[in-house]
Amino acid sequence: MIPLRPSLPGGSFGATGCRCAAAVLAIALAAPGAVAGQDADSRLPADYLTALASYRAGDLAAAFGKLQELGGSEVTEITRRLMRPDVAGASSWPRLLTAAILLHTEAFLIRSEAGGPAASDAFLLSARLLVRRLLQLAEDGQPGIGERERTFARDWYLLLVAVQHGRSEVGWSRAYLEEALKSFPKDPYLTLALGSNHEMLSDLSAGYVNYVDASGRYLRQGSVDAEDELRDATRCMEQAVALAPRLFEARLRLGRLLYRRGELDRAATELEAARRLAPQDELKYLALLFSGMVEAARGSYEQADGLYTDALRLLPTGQTVAIAKAETAYLRGRVSEAAATVQATLLQTKKDDPWWGYMSGEFWHLEHRLEWIRKYVQQ
Repeated sequence: MIPLRPSLPGGSFGATGCRCAAAVLAIALAAPGAVAGQDADSRLPADYLTALASYRAGDLAAAFGKLQELGGSEVTEITRRLMRPDVAGASSWPRLLTAAILLHTEAFLIRSEAGGPAASDAFLLSARLLVRRLLQLAEDGQPGIGERERTFARDWYLLLVAVQHGRSEVGWSRAYLEEALKSFPKDPYLTLALGSNHEMLSDLSAGYVNYVDASGRYLRQGSVDAEDELRDATRCMEQAVALAPRLFEARLRLGRLLYRRGELDRAATELEAARRLAPQDELKYLALLFSGMVEAARGSYEQADGLYTDALRLLPTGQTVAIAKAETAYLRGRVSEAAATVQATLLQTKKDDPWWGYMSGEFWHLEHRLEWIRKYVQQ
């Protein structure tokens, strides 16, 4: 089931102390010899190994309890050791790295939901550095690290972007997407996610975005140019469709973007494809809603009304399509019908609508992405 409303709290990028700890972590791990040196003790603390074992067994609470006992300097040292080839046997190292990445990521999720720092969280920064290490090893042809681990890394970026979109921190998610696309330049899902990033901003008439790099450092504040964002969103969605023509969401979002640009014929074509490809009624509802908006923009109110009616058959409590249907009735001179539809919608006790999920960008994928990526280590 797709979550229909964002639930993660928004937040700042952390206090000065957290940013300093993050900087220490990044500098320490980048130091010469941090990975290749063989003179340092590569053994992992017993409590940390217990946390990993608990996480692999599916007991996140016990794993997080053990992690809480670690200090910031210990997280730095553990991350350093995990990056060394002698931390485990050659066949065990890939599994150790993926388990550590996910454990640290889930620790970050728990801490951020409790109001902790986000972009500068020590566990998140550790997870990202380990992901970068995993990709480097795959590129270097490290035995036991191949396409499966690369796909894991890609899925990790998609998971983090879903979290960032849920927090409406699109200046932060853009940094992760740009970094991921350097490793996966023709990946349709990352390309779609970047398009969603632009689309979220294109829906704003005005505003400012705080841009943060992938290491959690604040870069700048920039004003939103909705027209530029709309153009970039359209370009990304066109690329995603070209890379994966049967990718439903790319078709759906491209159709809406083209509608907003006034390219109604192209929009109708994409939305018809989206209707055919939709895997769930809730998603087909959105395709019908946007198709109705295209017909209404053409002045074909009867066709629009028919599409809205089809959408309501799929989701009788859909608020967005009910209001669109009322507007169409009003434009056709049916004022009483329009008023009755609006009044009935306002009296509904169930207030959910797939529109809310759509407007949150990649966030509506968070639950199933987390469930999916856990399968890499919890098997």
